[in-house]
Amino acid sequence: MRLSEFLGGAAASLLLILIPGCGSPSVSSETYGDSISSDVDQGLLSSAFIIHGLACQRKASGSGVLVEQGILTNAHVVAGTEDLYVIDHNGNEYQSRLVSIDSQTDLALLHVEGLNVPPLAVASPEKGMKGIALVGGDGLIKAIPATIDRLVEINIADIYGEGEYRRKGMQLNADIASGDSGGAIVNGSGEVVGLVFSRSSNRNNVSYAVSSEEFSLVTENLSFNGIDSGECLRK
Repeated sequence: MRLSEFLGGAAASLLLILIPGCGSPSVSSETYGDSISSDVDQGLLSSAFIIHGLACQRKASGSGVLVEQGILTNAHVVAGTEDLYVIDHNGNEYQSRLVSIDSQTDLALLHVEGLNVPPLAVASPEKGMKGIALVGGDGLIKAIPATIDRLVEINIADIYGEGEYRRKGMQLNADIASGDSGGAIVNGSGEVVGLVFSRSSNRNNVSYAVSSEEFSLVTENLSFNGIDSGECLRK
C-alpha cells in the first residue's frame, strides 16, 4: 500500500519536525480507558523524553522513548542537528549523542550517560490494540489514547524525499500534535510496539507509526563514539 493512499501525499510524512521550543516539561496522564493502569502509566512516563537540538540554526524537537539499547526517536527529528539534548518528565536535561540513524525507516537511537530509568521492553504490534502514545510535542510529557486501526506496509521516500522504500507501520487513531514525532506507542503490558512519525494532513485523529519490527535497524551495530547526523532537512 502506498502512503499517499491514506496520508494525503508524501509531504505529510514530515509534518512533525519542528516546534518553537521545549521549556520545562511536566507530567500529565490523560484518560484512556482500562488498557493500562495509572500506576503503570507513571512508570511509563519516566521512560519518555523530549528531544531538542539545533539543525542549521533552527530549533528541532520531538519525542523519544528509552529501550534497552538507548533512546529511540525519528531520524527526521535529529537530522542535521548538533548538541542534542533530552529532557525527562521532571525537567532534567541530559546531553546525548547519536549512535545510529536510518533515513529510510525514519528511526534513530541516542545514547545518554547517567540515566537512572528502567527501559521499556519491545513487542510486536497487533491490529485493534488499544494503548497509549507517550508524547511531548507541546513541552509536556503525557500519555494520550492510541488505537492501532490497521497494520500497513508503507512505500515512501526517505526523510529527504528521495527514493522509495518500504517500512512496516501502522495507522493509528490518536490525537497526535506537532512535535510528537518519536513518541512511543505502548500496549497494555507497557511494551513499545511502534514509534510515531506522522499525522494525517486531512483526517482528524489519524496518525502513523513505524512498527517495532523495524527497530533492529538502529538498535544493532551501534557507534557509541557518536555518528554524523547527516544533512538538515529541506524547508
